[in-house]
Amino acid sequence: MAIKAKETAGKTIPPEDTGDVRVERPQTGAEYLDSLRDDRTVYIYGERVKDVTTHPAFRNTARMVARLYDALHDDKRKHRLLLPTETGNGGMTHAFFKAPKTMDDLVAGREAIAEWAKITYGWMGRAPDYKAAFLATLGANADFYEPYQENAKRWYKFSQERVPFINHAIIHPPVDRDRPPNEVADVCCHVEKETDAGLIVSGAKVVATGSVLTNYTFVAHHGLIPLQD
Repeated sequence: MAIKAKETAGKTIPPEDTGDVRVERPQTGAEYLDSLRDDRTVYIYGERVKDVTTHPAFRNTARMVARLYDALHDDKRKHRLLLPTETGNGGMTHAFFKAPKTMDDLVAGREAIAEWAKITYGWMGRAPDYKAAFLATLGANADFYEPYQENAKRWYKFSQERVPFINHAIIHPPVDRDRPPNEVADVCCHVEKETDAGLIVSGAKVVATGSVLTNYTFVAHHGLIPLQD
C-alpha cells in the first residue's frame, strides 16, 4: 500500500511540501482550492480539464469542500469541530482526525462529523473526513505497519495538523474476472521499482472516489482474492 506524493518533473515531493505549503494547521478553503491547481490530469468527455475548481462538472463540489475547511476557522463553528492536536505543534485539528483515547474524544469526533454533514445538508458522501478513521489508525496502531511505523506516524502527524483531503483507490480493474490479479499484473497497479525517493508504480486502480478533488490518493489491495504472486 502507499499514499502517493506528488511528482513534478521527475522529482518526488514529500507530503509536507506539496503545493509549497509548510503550515502546521488545518488548511483554509482558499488554500484547499489553490492546492487543486497543480496541473493534475483529469479528463471528462474526452477533453482535458484545465482547472477542476472552475470546470462546471467539479466547481460546485470544490466550493462546498472549501466551505468545510473554512468552517474549521469559523469562530461560530470551530468549537463543534476541533480538538487540540497531540503532535506537539500546539494547534487544533478536526476531531475525527485524532485517534480517540476517551469517551469524550469519541463524542467529539461524532459531533465534528455531524457538523460538517450539516453544512452540506448530508449530500456529500465523500467529504474529507471519510478517510479520517483510517488515518487515525496510522497513529493509534502504528506497529501494524512494521517495519514502516515511522512513516505511518509521520502521515498521522501531517494529517492531524493539516487535515488533507485523501481518497482511496483499492479496486482492481475488472479484467478477466476468472483470473487472479497476478495473472493480469500488467493492468493492475503494481510496484515497478523502489527508490530512496519512494515507489514507482504502474497500472490502474478503479473506484478512486473523489480523486479529482483530493490532495492525496491511498492505494491498496481490497478483498479476499487469492494472490499467488
